[in-house]
Amino acid sequence: MNWLIQHKKAIILAAFAAAFIAVIFFLASRENKEPVKQAVSTETENPEVKQEAVKDDSDDTIVIDIKGAVQHPGVYEMQTGDRVSQAIEKAGGASEQADEMQVNLAELLQDGTVVYIPKKGEEESGRQGSGDDVRSGGGKEALVNINTATLEELQGIPGVGPSKAEAIIAYREENGRFQTIEEITKVSGIGEKSFDKIKSSITVK
Repeated sequence: MNWLIQHKKAIILAAFAAAFIAVIFFLASRENKEPVKQAVSTETENPEVKQEAVKDDSDDTIVIDIKGAVQHPGVYEMQTGDRVSQAIEKAGGASEQADEMQVNLAELLQDGTVVYIPKKGEEESGRQGSGDDVRSGGGKEALVNINTATLEELQGIPGVGPSKAEAIIAYREENGRFQTIEEITKVSGIGEKSFDKIKSSITVK
């Protein structure tokens, strides 16, 4: 009888031990599966990040209208930070009649602007009789286009010396074309008093 009781106790203890081992194996298997789930979730998130990056790139697109002496004038999509030289390339390059000496090829492009490439001799013959004549190397009554004028031409503006002329060129290369003549007051060294002296001698067209 005592033997039978002891035998039953051994069976019960063995059953508890087996159940305990089974629970341990079950918990261990769950822990091994969790990293796999995390890895899968990470992989599924990556495409979304890539898609967002592609969408952000579209914000860098600008549209310009290039006219004049180029092979294929028209409206083109460019990228923020592109220069006039790149717009000319996009339009098939300059034509044989183009006078690129009048163009600032390093100028930054801005969305919605017109890039005009003049023909040789066009500035002198095409603007005769115009009320807004643009100076090209001379003419006391001519206006200086601060968007296209060279360093020497800018120094022809009353009160503008070499340092201010360099500052004007540096400003337009960094910020693009002047939209109004008043914008020149944002150039370092040119305040309201200086602007009053030069406003009758400059143009942005």
